[in-house]
Amino acid sequence: MARRSWRNFDYPLLGALLVLSAYGVVMIYSATINTAGVGNPVQRQILYIAVGTLLLFITASVDYRLLEIVQHPFAILPPLLLGAGCVALVITWRMDQLRAAGAEPVFALSSPDLVAMAVGVALVVAAFAADRMWIEKLDLSLPRLVVAAMVVGGAAVAALLAKRLAVSGLYWRLGAVAVAYLLDCLTLRFSDVLRNPLYVLVLGMLGLVFVIGQVAGGAQSWLGAGAVQPSELAKVLVIVILAKFLADREECIGQFSTVLIAIGIVAVPTLLIYLQPDLGMALVLIAIWGAVMWTAGMRLWHILALAGGGAAAMPLLWLKLEDYMRQRLLLFINPEADPDSYFNVHQALVSVGSGGWTGKGLTHGTQSQLHFLRVRHTDFIFAVTAEELGFLGAVAIIGLLFFILWRTLRVAEKSRDTFGRLIAAGVAAMIFFQSVINIGMNLGLMPVTGIPLPFVSYGGSSLLTLMLGMGLVESVAMRHKKLEFD
Repeated sequence: MARRSWRNFDYPLLGALLVLSAYGVVMIYSATINTAGVGNPVQRQILYIAVGTLLLFITASVDYRLLEIVQHPFAILPPLLLGAGCVALVITWRMDQLRAAGAEPVFALSSPDLVAMAVGVALVVAAFAADRMWIEKLDLSLPRLVVAAMVVGGAAVAALLAKRLAVSGLYWRLGAVAVAYLLDCLTLRFSDVLRNPLYVLVLGMLGLVFVIGQVAGGAQSWLGAGAVQPSELAKVLVIVILAKFLADREECIGQFSTVLIAIGIVAVPTLLIYLQPDLGMALVLIAIWGAVMWTAGMRLWHILALAGGGAAAMPLLWLKLEDYMRQRLLLFINPEADPDSYFNVHQALVSVGSGGWTGKGLTHGTQSQLHFLRVRHTDFIFAVTAEELGFLGAVAIIGLLFFILWRTLRVAEKSRDTFGRLIAAGVAAMIFFQSVINIGMNLGLMPVTGIPLPFVSYGGSSLLTLMLGMGLVESVAMRHKKLEFD
């Protein structure tokens, strides 16, 4: 049985991955050969590839359907998570108060803070108890809507009384958490997603970044002295979570409520990543959502409705962007507005344009070797390749990426179930979107977002995450024949 499974292992896909990764090592060597202060990135990248390949084989050897066990729902998780959110809300409130008063924020809780925490947790537990006792048993929509309207009215009256009695705004926020939880139990029940331990793990990892994360490249995205980037792992886990949700609701994919809940599943981690702030990684999650939803059979009018809503919300989204994000977009539209900020993109264009057909030769590129081109072993490694190996070298990278995408989509097509098909489609979307954005950025066709080129750019978290995703794809490929399980 095991031997027959390994016969279905996609060895051409593995070969393309290793060739592309080795290609990346060569280009990292050329990009950093005369660079001080970067240590030995070539040696580290080779280690990442070795560990990633081992991770791929281990992941492929495990049946991907066992991930459904990890996602077995636990009803107690939503109130626990929301209760922890209330505690974090109190702590954040107190820290803000201390900063506003000009005092040094110190993690020391007073009796009023403990009382507020207890109130917040009690309200969430009360909403959970009401759900377990009678809300879950309400099958008709009309009683649910009537009770929801009563909850909204009661919350409005309570807010007016609290304002008149000068109740602290902290209690308003804690009450809002409980009311939102109760309303969700009465309507879409998005909070049921929080019963998924894997989803809670994603939110926990991304939330931990805001507490003990390190800042690098202007974003607080790293743990372990910059060794681990939780948002990278979150991409693969979100693919699995979304694929399982849509596979379970395959017959309901035509309902708009399914689309809304799927949006909510991805929106929460996307928002946490954006707040780091990391717009590029947040866009990757949005692209993954779109590809998986399309593969699952999302209706065209749902797509049009969401596209219209997104277009209408663009002015608001523009105002909510960080200043540096708006500057990058404006710089992409009008490079002459700030030549200094556009310098690296200009150097990338010079590198690409000067490579010709066969390039200037490995380690002989002027823009890269003379350090005119910055971050050349990560975000702009494609420009280094185009300068030193020319058009043919750049086409080789693009060809390998498209071969990997073709084999991945082939696995999705041959998958024996919806869960495996959506996993493979999500991984393909992740690779495709990152490749298009990174190469487009190097060619001046896309704004600079800091997205690495898959399997080529230097980076441990990125490479290991990609290998984990490809391991899931191989796991689907190995088990696509029903005969093996009869």
